[in-house]
Parts: sequence; C-alpha cells; structure tokens
Amino acid sequence: MGDNSLFGKNIAPACEYCEFAFTAGREGFRACVKKGVVPVDFHCRHYRYDPILRIPRRPLEIDAFDDGEFTL
Repeated sequence: MGDNSLFGKNIAPACEYCEFAFTAGREGFRACVKKGVVPVDFHCRHYRYDPILRIPRRPLEIDAFDDGEFTL
C-alpha cells in the first residue's frame, strides 16, 4: 500500500473500505449488508471500494537538509 492517493491501484480489498459495510459495535469488525458481521480485513465478491471510508496514511516527515549533505 505504498500509494497515498484515494484512488490508488495498490489498495488491498478490505471491508474497512467497502460501501456495503458500516461500523459495528466492536473494534476490528464491520457490519456488512451482504455478509453480516465480518472482520475489517475480510472481503467478499460483493466488495466495492468507497474512497470516503479510507483515511490515507500521512506522508513521512522529512528532516530538513543542510547544504553540506549535497557537496562532494
């Protein structure tokens, strides 16, 4: 999952991002319209990605460079 865009091609299917699943009462589970209560990392043939449900990872913070790092 190196891609940070909402519509990236490298997003692994998971009920956590499916339009048919919504938050269940327990942490780590989703309530699915098609399958009932399932783990967030589960996916089925009805999986349909919903970019609104996904929170992209924050980009890595890069320390400030000094000019000495770029001289030979």
